Amino acid sequence: MNPGLWLLFGNAIATTIISAGIVMWILKKEYLPTIKKLEEEKDTPANPIHDGITKEV
Repeated sequence: MNPGLWLLFGNAIATTIISAGIVMWILKKEYLPTIKKLEEEKDTPANPIHDGITKEV
């Protein structure tokens, strides 16, 4: 087979893997603090007496 063809496919795969890794790193860096903050807010209700569940009397 043509070695230039293998080089072309190798470059395409390497570029895809590297760019996907960079995008995941950027998204993790930017959005991980927001995700953690939202999870903490979900775990601790704002008003412990009324947690959003209504009880019928």
